[in-house]
Amino acid sequence: MAFRTFSLLLCAAPLTILAQEHPIIAAYTLTELEGGIRIDWTIQGGSTCNGQDVERSTDGVTFAQVHRIAGICGSTSNAVPYDWVDNAPPEFSTVYYRLKLGLDGYSSVKSIVFDQLTASDQRFFPSPMADEATLVLNIPSSSSFDLEIADSRGRAVFLRSAVQGNTIRFTLPGAAAGTYSYRATSGSRVFTGQFVKR
Repeated sequence: MAFRTFSLLLCAAPLTILAQEHPIIAAYTLTELEGGIRIDWTIQGGSTCNGQDVERSTDGVTFAQVHRIAGICGSTSNAVPYDWVDNAPPEFSTVYYRLKLGLDGYSSVKSIVFDQLTASDQRFFPSPMADEATLVLNIPSSSSFDLEIADSRGRAVFLRSAVQGNTIRFTLPGAAAGTYSYRATSGSRVFTGQFVKR
């Protein structure tokens, strides 16, 4: 009796698995807006579902409903577009969304990085600061602001006027370790805070 020997060759190339979209979804996109995230989707012509939910997550695993469309969705004859703007996405995070299509299941999960403030007035990070820090203000990106940073004795160690936008990344070369305060002014709005430099 003759035996045949077979060799199995394993390929070291990475395997890419693409999530297939739900068959009744013709299009599905996320767009970052100023102050929110817009979700656009289209239900294919000839497809309907009873109710739709937009669900959101910050880890891509645990989702919660953030918007509901009641009733029959879609059309037996035409493609029907839908959109919704999430005006309160979690600040400075990767945000995940999926659509629950009534009893017909879920869309794929999509994610978008949202590096904006929506509820907070300002954010300073990291603190303690090492070499570089970032200050973000809750003002329109088309605005400008003035920034002054002072040491614990009130002496100015950093001055910058007419910073365009709502974000500044800066260093404090030569500044000693310790506690510092900042004051940012944009029009009539004033933002203050403290941070530690290592």
